[in-house]
Amino acid sequence: MSQATSTNDPIRTLMQKGRGNPYDPAYYSEIVKPGELVDIIELSPLTLTDRRTYNLLIANAWDRIGEPIVHRIAKSALKGTHQGNERIEASLLRLMGTIAIVTIRKDGKSYKRRVQLLGPSDESLEKDGFLHYRIPEELIEILQNSEVYARLKTQVMYCFESKYTLCLYEMTERRIGLEYKQTEEFTIEELRGLLNVPDGKLERFADLNKYCLKVATEEINKLCPFYVDFSPIKKGRKVERIAFHWFPKTSSGKRDAQILIDQHRIVRRAKLRGLAAELPLLLDFGTEPPEK
Repeated sequence: MSQATSTNDPIRTLMQKGRGNPYDPAYYSEIVKPGELVDIIELSPLTLTDRRTYNLLIANAWDRIGEPIVHRIAKSALKGTHQGNERIEASLLRLMGTIAIVTIRKDGKSYKRRVQLLGPSDESLEKDGFLHYRIPEELIEILQNSEVYARLKTQVMYCFESKYTLCLYEMTERRIGLEYKQTEEFTIEELRGLLNVPDGKLERFADLNKYCLKVATEEINKLCPFYVDFSPIKKGRKVERIAFHWFPKTSSGKRDAQILIDQHRIVRRAKLRGLAAELPLLLDFGTEPPEK
């Protein structure tokens, strides 16, 4: 994450460059994602595949994302999500139909802007054809003024198994470079919104903690170069706020995370799910760990 260090010479997000090839899960690369697209609230929560696909669309358009033009990407480039073309189409439809609430600044004041994440798109009917798509002009205006961003490591992004983990990872990458700050407090509703927990699900804090916060925290702490943690802030017996903490790992901790990332998918998934004892059997049959 980076922010402007001088009010006279702001560092624009669109000046930043990505690194490597983000479409291949086997190689290190980085995607620049504007902070305004990280801390958003989706009125129709997206899936893990949807969020990965959107990140790749941002990366593909990045060099000219501040212009109202049609972008083009090979459909095969989106296969890094490990899905067939029919799943790509489903993700595109959800992205086009998703309205996000983005906090913006105008004339020194804060506003909520409700904006579509993805504009119209044309998909080739050929299996290995191209997808043409637009970024909505209202979103382009936000990106042109952005001064805060996250650098997403795609190797890590492809390893996550929960959409809550990817949301939390993006939130952390947006904040990890902040000087003199390693914690931030949220109300439960604010955190539910940022992690895109659907309305009507995980309404009790005990359920939110067990099925969202702990799942995301465990994945991040095993795969990322930093640790995260949550601590409830109570008033009496009721949890009123939640403190979010983040801090970098030691060199050995970062090395252990990279070793896990580099392992075969079956091995990595088994270790993430606490099924390491079953690895010999899983490898013999070449099967994935069972779904939780």
